[in-house]
Amino acid sequence: MEEGKDERVSNRLAAETFMPMMVEAFHDGLKEAGSLSRWLLATLVAINGAAAITMLPLAMTRGAKLGGALAFLLGILAALGAGLWSLYAFKRVSTSAGTMLSYWLTVANDGARLEALEATMKRHFDQAIGSRGTHFLVFASVAAFLAGCAFVGWGMLARGE
Repeated sequence: MEEGKDERVSNRLAAETFMPMMVEAFHDGLKEAGSLSRWLLATLVAINGAAAITMLPLAMTRGAKLGGALAFLLGILAALGAGLWSLYAFKRVSTSAGTMLSYWLTVANDGARLEALEATMKRHFDQAIGSRGTHFLVFASVAAFLAGCAFVGWGMLARGE
């Protein structure tokens, strides 16, 4: 009987320790990631859009102009896709965080700790955070920008300017 009471006290202490840390870490991470994400995605859209507009009046071969325009357009679309994927990933992370918070609230109210459930929640949370879709789309946007610059450079050199 005494052992069960000690375990509940220990579980409550763990829950009361982990919950504020989890909430603060989630809040700080969300704020920082949101700020960086907005800055990065806006920059990618701006540089690809500005490059596409800037290249239009330049004299160059038709193929190079078309290739550059398509590359810059792909860069814009990839940046917008990264923003959408980021929203999807945030939904997954916040759902996992909500589940974990509910679990620890239950533990704090003398609920039992379940190691298998904790491991499953951690795995789901790690999978949600480790989503590679946004990273891929950001790199695709940067690569498209560089490809567009290469097309423009090639087109201008081929034209003799």
